[in-house]
Amino acid sequence: MPNPLDPVVHLIDDDAILLDVLAELVASIGVATRTYSAARTFLDDYEPRACECVVSDIRMPELTGLELQRVLGERHRIPPPIIFVTGFADVSAAVEAMKKGAFDFVEKPVSGAVFLEKINSALQLSRGLHVQRINEVVRAARIALLTPKEREVLQLVIKRHSNRDIAELLGLSVRTVENHRAHILTKFRVKDSFELLGLFQ
Repeated sequence: MPNPLDPVVHLIDDDAILLDVLAELVASIGVATRTYSAARTFLDDYEPRACECVVSDIRMPELTGLELQRVLGERHRIPPPIIFVTGFADVSAAVEAMKKGAFDFVEKPVSGAVFLEKINSALQLSRGLHVQRINEVVRAARIALLTPKEREVLQLVIKRHSNRDIAELLGLSVRTVENHRAHILTKFRVKDSFELLGLFQ
């Protein structure tokens, strides 16, 4: 059974020959691939992984690479890194895609060395994005443990208000605010406010 932590490159292109070439290149560095002839097929199959990137032709029938990028962004707050494969005529579209968050692009004919360098960089970025996803899930779970008043206090703590400021803003005593802060630290399993703030940066 595949290890969910192992890197995977999702390859999407309606050109079967190019798809095979790219798959062989990725396999040469010991990374698994999943190949798709259409963006919709990929989207139907896709679930975020710990280490991954998407390589997609920018010009495809039905759903283009740019539309694929848009859908991934709509479905996932932290989408996977995307590398676009483009012909000379589509370079301006690839630049536009990068402005919208694409990781990079490679031009046809694809240089194997350049392509693999970009793949390795995208996979490295993906590991950091996965950590962000995990942190968001953990943070949301711990926020769910807070009482409504503790959530109010937390929002002001995140804005770096002092206990006295929070007490005045919420109409509480300083001691009550201190108690709320202590409960928040316990529920977030952190030792101090500095560590707590680090979870929201």
